[in-house]
Amino acid sequence: MATKKTLKSYQSAMSKAKTKYNKAKTTSSKDKKALSTLKNKLAKAKTAGAKASLEKKIRAANKSVKKANNRVTSTKNAYTKAKNNLATFKKSQAAERRKASLALKKKIIAQMQKDKPGYWAAGRPFVIPKYPRSISSYVYIDNSTESETTTVDMTTNSIAPGQYINHYTQMSPVQRQIDGKLGGSLVSKVDGLKKQFDRLKRWSSNGTELELHHGQRSNNSVVLTSVAATFDAPLDNAVPVSISIQDIKWAKGGKVKSAKKTTTSKKANNTGAKTPTKGDRSKAKPKAGKYLTIKSGDTYWGYHVRFGTSISKLRSWNGYPDRRLPIGKKVRVK
Repeated sequence: MATKKTLKSYQSAMSKAKTKYNKAKTTSSKDKKALSTLKNKLAKAKTAGAKASLEKKIRAANKSVKKANNRVTSTKNAYTKAKNNLATFKKSQAAERRKASLALKKKIIAQMQKDKPGYWAAGRPFVIPKYPRSISSYVYIDNSTESETTTVDMTTNSIAPGQYINHYTQMSPVQRQIDGKLGGSLVSKVDGLKKQFDRLKRWSSNGTELELHHGQRSNNSVVLTSVAATFDAPLDNAVPVSISIQDIKWAKGGKVKSAKKTTTSKKANNTGAKTPTKGDRSKAKPKAGKYLTIKSGDTYWGYHVRFGTSISKLRSWNGYPDRRLPIGKKVRVK
């Protein structure tokens, strides 16, 4: 009977494959170093006997290097396969957990209606994890007030001259406030209600993705940002609470397109006397590089397109104004 694969078994297989791959690389490196040493000795050998002996060793060393390289390739492929198997298993496990959570959520909702049918009928708000893990993963709130706040942040300083200081705005996530109590029925026990309050705190501190249903507004993706309770006026079957909930939105996938860079050549101011360039071009010897004879219609931009050299580099090398390249003179383009 085949053994069922587990996360631990996949992790162990990847670890073993990685160890073999690293060992194969170390062996290959040693064999290549040994071969290089033998070749250096052969180059310095003076007698025919010594050369023959070294050539024999080099042939054996070449075989070892080839064998080691093949071993590196095979172990690398095995390591890559083991990593892919682990990643695939984790992905499938995550999908299975989500599937099980969604099935459990249906059972939880049925349990909620059974535990507190009055709350369900009255449409009292409740929070439940997006992917619950236990049948008790829900909390009803007997709400007395429920509010929603939307805020917009504005810049307090101008971005550019002539703009209003509130020219740029950014909307903050919607905030919801629910005040009320946990419990509210004759069968409610304070100890159990405190456990529900602790459950809310745990979801808040862990940043658990939740769903908010019933009440005035519902949302399938929220987090608890504040959880508070009042214990100074204890009730037999209720715990006063106040919670703050913030809507969350998942970023859409896809690559962000970066703006294309455009190269523009600055027009030279041709008025006034020409600034002399350093040295005498008629006497200076050409430096190493590619040179062309300037023809009518040639420009730095054209050289940039043909040879890939930046326009600023062309200006630096040659010293001619952009629109006054002297026909017949040599110009460095690469």
